[in-house]
Amino acid sequence: MSLTGCTGYDRDLSEEILTVVLKCVGAEQQDGYVRQLEAFAEANRERLVKLYARYGPGGTSADESHCYLTHQPESVVVCERLDTVPMWLDGVWNDEIDAELTLERFTKYWRFGL
Repeated sequence: MSLTGCTGYDRDLSEEILTVVLKCVGAEQQDGYVRQLEAFAEANRERLVKLYARYGPGGTSADESHCYLTHQPESVVVCERLDTVPMWLDGVWNDEIDAELTLERFTKYWRFGL
């Protein structure tokens, strides 16, 4: 990953997270979503770099046991959805993944922890 320099992550967990998070991309957005995500990553590059430097692998406040999202590449998609449709993401996440506190903690990192 160009933002973190880290390539070690849980691929099965990535698939699980992406399956859930991408449910928050409406049908009308799907065709252009990759471009939208690329634009988001570029526009928020500095902020994402700070997020991973602080909470990601080897970061100053890294703690994978409390927030594994900072160790997964799809966290960029989670950040984009948090900025775009936070309530939709929260609802889908809580229905599909048994780790509500992980999203809550990651949301705090993204919004207030930098």
